[in-house]
Amino acid sequence: MNVTFKDVAKLAGVSTQTVSRVTNGSPNVAEETRKKVNAAVKELGYVPNQGAQILGRARSKVVGLVTLDILLHGASLIANGVRKQAKELGYGTSLSAVSENSFEKITAAIRDFQSQRVEFIILNIPLSKEEAEMLVEQYSAIHFVFIDVPPNAQVHAVYGASYDGARQAAELMLSLQRKRLLLITGPHHSSASELRLQAWVDVLQDDPNARIVTQFEGDWQARSGYLLAREALSNGADFDGVLVGNDQMALGVLRALNEFNLAVPQEISVIGFDDTYDSAYFSPPLTTIKQDFLLIGKRSVLMALSMAEQPLKECRQESIVTQLIERKSTQLYQQGRDNKQQMRILLKKFEKLLSE
Repeated sequence: MNVTFKDVAKLAGVSTQTVSRVTNGSPNVAEETRKKVNAAVKELGYVPNQGAQILGRARSKVVGLVTLDILLHGASLIANGVRKQAKELGYGTSLSAVSENSFEKITAAIRDFQSQRVEFIILNIPLSKEEAEMLVEQYSAIHFVFIDVPPNAQVHAVYGASYDGARQAAELMLSLQRKRLLLITGPHHSSASELRLQAWVDVLQDDPNARIVTQFEGDWQARSGYLLAREALSNGADFDGVLVGNDQMALGVLRALNEFNLAVPQEISVIGFDDTYDSAYFSPPLTTIKQDFLLIGKRSVLMALSMAEQPLKECRQESIVTQLIERKSTQLYQQGRDNKQQMRILLKKFEKLLSE
């Protein structure tokens, strides 16, 4: 038969709260009462639940991270930044990877952290303004920092300057006289992806000679970039530049262009986003927008912990600067260098006429 602290309280003639204070080492107990409780503990052979005592005394010294699949380059670097900064400040890190963008799974991960007494949670997963604000309201004891939410969300957030970076990419394309653009975005539920798309569109609309030939939505993975570029090429799309939502999808785009015997950058220029470690070794090396994912992770931890030390009256949002990195996948457009693509488009139209 298991002895409980209720049995100890009954034998000692005290309340269960008093037994809890004694077994937890609280000084706010009279010496005579402490002796009675300890005598009852010894007589009954009661063994206190150390795990319960720890949970009762203090919150966990852990930073929780709810994240996208860490096989994604950016997600893994952000997770590493969180881990490094937390460790430096004496905190552990607990990670919960959510494989799909499900609000129910996100809240389940938060509840799991809550049961572990985690009070600092960083969310590197796309959330709408309404979803983010709902979480803050529902779990008021937790200090949240968000990484992929709309800028108008009334929450604390740290994120890369997606709009500014994408604007630089589109401006570079136009400066290289690339006027017919294929756009491949990330998932529409990602605020970072939507900001990049908006920047591209804003810049291209300001140039009367520029046009968006076609636009596709990818999933951040190289496979989607490959398949979408192949689809555009198979349909006879006539473009001389590709703006891609991240480097992994850009890798797929480069393969598709190679399979269609289209030279990069002579015929088609390609710009990615993120500056992954491998992008400098693509063939050709990829022009891209550098994000400091490690810094995003570190700043998220610092913001979360500062909220506990000095509660912020207003929501604070920090934008981490991006940087254009020019490599060999872009160059100035030269008239007459796109003969192969023009021939391919004409053949595609001819095939279509024959099939009608």
